[in-house]
Amino acid sequence: MDDPFLEKVQMQVLDFATDKRTQWESKHQLYSVIFELTPRCNFNCVHCYLHDHHRSDELPYDEIIRIIDILYEKEVLFITFTGGDIFTRKDFLDIYLYAKRKGFIIELYTNGALITEEDIQVFSQYPPLLVDISLYGSCEETYRKVTGISGAFEKVISNIKSLLVAGVRVSVKAPVLNLYYHELPQIKQIAEDFNIPFRTGFEIFPSIDNDSSVQDYAVSLKDSLRYEFAEFDKRPRTFGEDEDAEYVDLVKERPLFRCKLGRASCAIDYDGNICPCMSFRHAGKKLTSESFDEVWKSFSQYPKMKASPSYKCLRCEAYDFCDICPAMMQFVHGNLEHIDEHFCKSAKARYAHYIKSIPIDESLKDL
Repeated sequence: MDDPFLEKVQMQVLDFATDKRTQWESKHQLYSVIFELTPRCNFNCVHCYLHDHHRSDELPYDEIIRIIDILYEKEVLFITFTGGDIFTRKDFLDIYLYAKRKGFIIELYTNGALITEEDIQVFSQYPPLLVDISLYGSCEETYRKVTGISGAFEKVISNIKSLLVAGVRVSVKAPVLNLYYHELPQIKQIAEDFNIPFRTGFEIFPSIDNDSSVQDYAVSLKDSLRYEFAEFDKRPRTFGEDEDAEYVDLVKERPLFRCKLGRASCAIDYDGNICPCMSFRHAGKKLTSESFDEVWKSFSQYPKMKASPSYKCLRCEAYDFCDICPAMMQFVHGNLEHIDEHFCKSAKARYAHYIKSIPIDESLKDL
């Protein structure tokens, strides 16, 4: 990097932020933003929540810079740039360098296929905290089925290698579809061969126009849990994984949102709306320097929002193992407290396996 002192300071800020995260969350101090720069993408993935990948109504460069300046003024530390795919923007490097020189700690979400040698040279000099790349299979044929693009797999693998050679930190994730569930061992092996972090995601959500047909590509609940149980070796997936998490009396406190929603992070969509998170984009409001404080303050209602006394989830013994998202339930079903049996079944299976130590096959037999 051209300025090693700046990079050293940023890493010290990262350590400081990690220590202060819980304190900021309790005080509703914004420090992290996910910024969706564009809906456009070079892929046409069968499961994507953004149907129109070729639309041109993304925010212009000047508007992006205006928003970055607002975030700087509000003392935000972290920005995650996402899309669509961020590299479809011809001005992406200009946006990236502007934010980097402002001192933001930046993560990048991408499919990795459009990264150029120029991008890699810039990242080598001005490193992001992380480049997180999605993998859609372990071979060219599967990639073509999922993305509709030929030649993408080899390009992505080549770019991962080039980024690592340049000293850029990379991780990979697999949004798992039934089209390549059987390839998970090979996908994981790719990450292991590169010695980089790997994670999976099995939930396929409806598109932003509430088209549920994309869920036809979801892996069955039984198969996804079988993978989870085997892979994580009985490591409970709960909302209380933070060491500093406090015990909450569910029946008494009735928290509706148990995630970090509205505490210290938010999202900005490709229309320039500030949202509590990307799953709650329908609650977004147009971002201006005048409206920012008012909108961010309004998000503080979500951690305080109580479920109704009749919300039966609060009395479920498997509640700590449930992935249900009230924001997504509001979007899909029009009700924050809608109960989707898919999540009930997965939570109960986890409880049976993790807490009661019931063997994998037996805990999954009713799914």
